[in-house]
Amino acid sequence: MTWAGIAVIVVKIIIVIMFLLNMAAVGVWADRRQSAMLQHRVGPNRAVVFVPSNALRGVLFLTTAAFAAAVAIPMWWRTYSHPQYMTVTIEIAVLVAWFSLLLLCNHVRRNGADNTFDRLVARAEPRSYFYFGLAVHLVALLLIRWVPDVSFRADGYQWATGLSGTFASVVIMSAGFYAAAKLPDGKTAVRLAGTLHSVADAIKLIWKEDLRPRNADKVLFALAPLLAMFPALVTIAVIPFGSTLCFTDTNKDAALDFADLMALADTVGRSGECAAGQIAVHLQVADLNVGLLYVFGIAGTGIIGAALAGWASDNKFALLGGLRAASQMVSYEVAMGLAITGMLMVTGTVHMQKIVDWQGDNTWGIFAQPLAFILFFVAVIAETKRVPFDQPEGESEIVAGYFLEYSGMKFGLFFLGEYAEFVFSSALMVTLFFGGYHLPFLHADGITIAFGATTLLELKMGHLAVSAIHVAAFFGKTILFAWFHLFIRWTLPRFRYDQLMKLGWTKLLPLSLVNILLTGVVLLAIDGGSETVTATLDFVADVTQGVVAVAGLVGIVALITGLLEPSRPDRVVQSTSARYASAAGGVKATEMTP
Repeated sequence: MTWAGIAVIVVKIIIVIMFLLNMAAVGVWADRRQSAMLQHRVGPNRAVVFVPSNALRGVLFLTTAAFAAAVAIPMWWRTYSHPQYMTVTIEIAVLVAWFSLLLLCNHVRRNGADNTFDRLVARAEPRSYFYFGLAVHLVALLLIRWVPDVSFRADGYQWATGLSGTFASVVIMSAGFYAAAKLPDGKTAVRLAGTLHSVADAIKLIWKEDLRPRNADKVLFALAPLLAMFPALVTIAVIPFGSTLCFTDTNKDAALDFADLMALADTVGRSGECAAGQIAVHLQVADLNVGLLYVFGIAGTGIIGAALAGWASDNKFALLGGLRAASQMVSYEVAMGLAITGMLMVTGTVHMQKIVDWQGDNTWGIFAQPLAFILFFVAVIAETKRVPFDQPEGESEIVAGYFLEYSGMKFGLFFLGEYAEFVFSSALMVTLFFGGYHLPFLHADGITIAFGATTLLELKMGHLAVSAIHVAAFFGKTILFAWFHLFIRWTLPRFRYDQLMKLGWTKLLPLSLVNILLTGVVLLAIDGGSETVTATLDFVADVTQGVVAVAGLVGIVALITGLLEPSRPDRVVQSTSARYASAAGGVKATEMTP
């Protein structure tokens, strides 16, 4: 392996590990923020750092200048031969412009206008800027695509892309400078949406005293937190987070060199396979033929960390938590493996990349195996010990469960490991049931909207643009499912332990076996069917892609529109006494005596 290949592997490891750990930290913040909203109490936004305004202005200046240079300089540095680069820079300019106006409108409506421009911007609703920005994006894309190719020949490409990059950099610099000018003199309170609270927690845990029970096993007590964190960090290595990158073999030596990394192919075929004379780089740390079996094999070792923590702590409540965790994870591991068997029968492989590619060529796994998704989703929540299956750490029953005696950073590793597990489980569900990095009608060579033999739209795109969209799609889907995990945590009550075990063995396990039987019958019927059946299934698969595309667009617009609505803090959870008092006519107000 060349040094360039080693560098690529290191970069991929850094990407997946940093995403996993950062999403775990953000998950802690989101969990606390949601609990604070439901319980009507102060949330993580109370964490604030006061920074001198001049220092913040300098950070804004440097950041915007670096961003602007990163957009403009490559456009002039090299002669490009595809209009996609001009498209990207113009779309960046439009995005920065309308998003800056959206933030400015929100700021002015909350804090008041400082000048005429602020008052002009605040006349419109934030939602109007959102809809207007979407329209401008679409218009800019159509105008660029309608420009005649004759105007972009030879040096015309270089000048067009250079000017578009300059325009984008000017917009970025203007937005950054105006934002810096809006900072008040003196000191500015920096909250970063409450994420500083997670940073404060990490600092506190690092410096907190590490306590250990007197009769605890020293080696196993220290080893258990590491074993709890280990499975999520290792299993995410086989998850493909993007499509295959094709680099031109400039040296003709069939080995990846640093010079090849600067020669990304302009376009690839619809299949996404690299052509002759190109080197394939999979956006996956470890491309294993038995990827899914590897996931189940390593993920099962998470039982060891919880069991060792409960046994080595020399505490009866911790021991009960460890026993609960071990029996729960073993029970639901069986249901999880059988639930995914139906998907393996449909795709015919345990190779993670091939499972994702099958969904991109046909339909997403949730349409091919809807019952398997429901069973797998329930089993995953139980495996990660999340509400309503958090019996191993039930505060009302066994105080804190298997990590009761842990403090300091050892407790932090258990806490971070639990959130890392649910982030990895979200990525695994996206890979198996939601197309992985694929988006509806987006192929390796561009967008092709087709239903059966009828093609409605065909838009060619460059390899770089498609690859970037694939990576963003995978991480975006994972974030969406991680949020869904948190939503469930504060929605459902905790089960009793006997109900938990009964659900796994008497409900999920039989349904998993039934799903395998039904899948086998359907596959045999399809194999014995005519070409008409195959054509009909292909058309239905295209329809499901259309349904996902429409639902996704509507969901994004609805979500952003809802976020732009003015916030109204209402009490969601009320105590029983508060409801009785309200039903009785309210609480009488009495004057306080000194």
